[in-house]
Amino acid sequence: MYFANLLIMIGIVAQAALIVVLVRGRTYRSLPIFFLYIVWGVAGDCAVLILRTVMPSLNQLTFEIEMYFDSLFQYLVLIELAWSILRPIQRSLPRGFLIGISFIIAASAVLAWPLTAIKETLGCSWQLLVALHAQRSFAILRILFFVALAFCSQLLGIGWRNRELQIATGLGFYSLVSLTGSMVHSHQVARGQYYYVELAIACTYSLSLMYWVYCFAQREVARREITPKMLEFLLGMADVMRLQRVRLSGPTINS
Repeated sequence: MYFANLLIMIGIVAQAALIVVLVRGRTYRSLPIFFLYIVWGVAGDCAVLILRTVMPSLNQLTFEIEMYFDSLFQYLVLIELAWSILRPIQRSLPRGFLIGISFIIAASAVLAWPLTAIKETLGCSWQLLVALHAQRSFAILRILFFVALAFCSQLLGIGWRNRELQIATGLGFYSLVSLTGSMVHSHQVARGQYYYVELAIACTYSLSLMYWVYCFAQREVARREITPKMLEFLLGMADVMRLQRVRLSGPTINS
């Protein structure tokens, strides 16, 4: 428990440092959901640390609630990153394009759900199993988002010194280790082993926070233009969504 509390305190310090960097660089204006995610992280970790000391019987409940909120926030962060990447052409996109992106990301998480049915061997409660299942689904989603973004970065005109790819890299690294830890859990029979794997996952998140502090302390380079092929693809997808919205709205009656 000592090392767990120590890692929580390290995470709180790293998140506080990241908040300072985000405020100084005024990044909270362009990425408000990511900023709120870090602020919530500080508040949540402080609450967990206090509850572990005052009411240790609530450890599992606070852990489950924290996982649900963490998954929800990271889903919203992915939506924000996707929309931020499209900032140069946002005015050319239909009004429902952001909703379409949200739906695609949510649908991807649903499709990832069956892939995360890893057998548990530690006799966990069903509430915790559902929370762990949701966490794994969103971990796969974040990994896929990072891979897709890294693969299409040249087409989208972004690089490793642009905020969107930096955030996705930190989330992808943490998610990969978290998913690997979940697979390791399925082969464990002792709770002591479970504890040490969770410590390793917590260390990974602290490393991601430190990476973000370093990246956001540096000046962001100017974005390149989206390549013509990618621009044509995105605008074509926007046209398809616009036509679908017109069809769903039904025929109009002219007076």
